[in-house]
Amino acid sequence: MTALPDPVTSPAAAHRGFRPVLLLACFIVISAFTRWLSFVVPVLDIDEAAHIVGSWEMLRGGLLYTDFVNNKPPLLYVYYAVAQLFFGRSLIGVHAFTALVTVPLTALAVSAFFDHARRGVIGGVTFLVFSAAFIGHDVLASNAEIAMMLPASWAFVVVRDERRLSSWPHVAACGVLLGAAVLTKYQAGMWLPGIAALAALAGWRRRGAVPAVALPIVIAAAAAVPLIVTWAWFRARGGDAMLIYWTVGNNIAYTTRAILPSEAADRFLSYAVPFAIVTAPLWWAARRLRESDESAVRRALMLTLVVFAIPAAFLGFRFYPHYFVQLYVPLAIAAAPWLEAQFVPRSTRTGRRVAGWALAVLAGFMVANAVLYLGGLRVYREIDPVFRRVAARLRADGCARGATMFVWGYAPAFYYYADLPIASRFAVMAQSRLTGYVSGNLASVRGEAEPDPIVPEHWDWLMGDLERRRATFVVDTAPAGIYRWDRYPIERYPRLRDYLAEHYEAVDSVDAVRIYRRKSCSDDASKPASRKASK
Repeated sequence: MTALPDPVTSPAAAHRGFRPVLLLACFIVISAFTRWLSFVVPVLDIDEAAHIVGSWEMLRGGLLYTDFVNNKPPLLYVYYAVAQLFFGRSLIGVHAFTALVTVPLTALAVSAFFDHARRGVIGGVTFLVFSAAFIGHDVLASNAEIAMMLPASWAFVVVRDERRLSSWPHVAACGVLLGAAVLTKYQAGMWLPGIAALAALAGWRRRGAVPAVALPIVIAAAAAVPLIVTWAWFRARGGDAMLIYWTVGNNIAYTTRAILPSEAADRFLSYAVPFAIVTAPLWWAARRLRESDESAVRRALMLTLVVFAIPAAFLGFRFYPHYFVQLYVPLAIAAAPWLEAQFVPRSTRTGRRVAGWALAVLAGFMVANAVLYLGGLRVYREIDPVFRRVAARLRADGCARGATMFVWGYAPAFYYYADLPIASRFAVMAQSRLTGYVSGNLASVRGEAEPDPIVPEHWDWLMGDLERRRATFVVDTAPAGIYRWDRYPIERYPRLRDYLAEHYEAVDSVDAVRIYRRKSCSDDASKPASRKASK
């Protein structure tokens, strides 16, 4: 294998200021190639459908956590809205933004950590390859962790050496970026203590104008600024209580909900162990970081980024593969010095093995993910045609014009494909606490563990929403058993059952999904357009 050209001396990148632009262009090409599947599969993960529905409600003028609730922080929905502004109003547009903007800019941050020198380029490519070489359901979807890593990775760049770590403007900038990352996904806050401690150490070593003990205070205060601004924005609109309720209180309740040790162990073996195997070369390279020519403080920072990212994977012991996404950037940074040594000035046998492994796992997962989504296997419920079929039936109904809909079940993809305004804030039923359903806790769903406590006040909110917004359609997924919702039939919930009986009529069933329509809709207008045309 020939040595990689050093961008510092490459004629194509002789101008120092132009080098990042060339690198970004290369990273965009690599990202587009490795994430091609996201350009053709509309819904890679159920969470994406929930996120885009939340962004649509926000763009319609609704207030997050009052008119639409979930346990995700607000900048995630802003991210989805911005993505659609650039690439169109669809999840394909969000995927395109992620693959062509977010991921390449994150790779550029990995390169910038090393001032775009050779090892930075290697680190950026390492991030792009390994971050696409796993279960596409989680690493190719536009999950919150991927959006979170964009500001978080540049926060690392801002304090990438001892001089910057001991400079209060750099530390403050790092804090603001991490605060923005927290508003995209809370796990970004886990890096704050580690970086704050290193800032204090760097400040003590350099004895700058700002006392070392003040630097952790600076980064904490700076990180709080985006949070305070966000709270003030919601406060001005009367939504601050609901913001705190859903993003803090309800989120803590969800994360701390007990999961059986057997189920946690099964998930650990199914997801965490394969992830560790796939990324094993990066863990090995990070372990050899002490042998590199990086300074002691730089090495400490690089290892801190890895170590403080690990606890996020253990939150709730659910081990969703997308929980591992925030490890890719720290691992790529920590592995870059050792990887450079394996290829420069010439490739070693170990380097060739690592490169072969990286390409093998990338190719393997690219093929496997394509088969899982496009091979007709229906492993993932997201590709079930029932979502499109029900949506087509709703849009063909004579009452579709100006209609609203409510889905009884954990299936936001119905909202996405039907593209009708939500009739209740509970578009993400997994977070509703209306039924006892606990997301990611299958033992609870099967009745083998304690269910999530039902909150009576939430039922008041639901029934008030349905009446106030005059829900036109109610889609019942329980008969179809979508995402195990057959365990929560409407008949078990008298308030909703009686409300449907009084105000709605069953008009159709599509692949066992029942469709109810409000009785006040006139008989002539309510006939599907396709049926009226056939008469």
